[in-house]
Amino acid sequence: MIATPLPAVEKSCGLDLEEALPAVLARRVSADQMAAFCRLYRRIGVSNLLMSGEPEAFFGYLSRGARAFAYFLEGAPPEKKKTSRSEPYFDALACGDDGAAAAIASHSRPTWNEGEEYEDDFLYPWFLMSRFTLGTRPAALDHILDRWARVLEGGEDPRLELCRALYQRDQDLFDQSLEVVLSNRQEDDRNRIEAERMPPDDVPTLAKVWVELLALLRLAESCGLRTQEHLPLAPSIARRLELARLPPPDAWSQIASYREIT
Repeated sequence: MIATPLPAVEKSCGLDLEEALPAVLARRVSADQMAAFCRLYRRIGVSNLLMSGEPEAFFGYLSRGARAFAYFLEGAPPEKKKTSRSEPYFDALACGDDGAAAAIASHSRPTWNEGEEYEDDFLYPWFLMSRFTLGTRPAALDHILDRWARVLEGGEDPRLELCRALYQRDQDLFDQSLEVVLSNRQEDDRNRIEAERMPPDDVPTLAKVWVELLALLRLAESCGLRTQEHLPLAPSIARRLELARLPPPDAWSQIASYREIT
């Protein structure tokens, strides 16, 4: 399928941000709509990274998406929240915006929203939030992992093994499970592209840089685990957090007009 040129991705996403902003500010959006809004910031960030080869703007746009999501969560009733749609939590981790990560974790729904999300998809980000951001006690972390295993009913989920590896600081298990998680992501992307099911704006951006992987690598390093310097979908320049210059927390709500950009 044909990929959208990166400058066109940035303009398209910027226009969509402008259009959606009033509803987001008024908190008249669903969890899925909010996740899509934050995805626009993620695409723009990756576009800037790939066009410039420098990470500063990339980190800034990830922070904007994370802060916007925290704003949504702060005002949303529990029944409107789906913790499985917490991609902006990974944005916050990947750009080093620990304040945004804390705000997202503390305002996320701590229970499965049955009928709105799969329980295993809920347990994955909830475990990471609990372990790395909320300071949850080991007994409660054990309960999350045990529940996850029961939900699978004997099935396999490499994300569970990855979380166990992070929890136990198990280097071999981390290396093995990360390889499977990454391979599955690459295969899924290839299949979606071949079937023309991937949005054209994702092909040159989110299919090239996987922000969730960047976040997982940072969490692993915080546990003392070794990570490879060069990995598919995780360019080394996107891991240079010492170069991050994050914008003010409310920068996400002040979108410059993209209408004059050609």
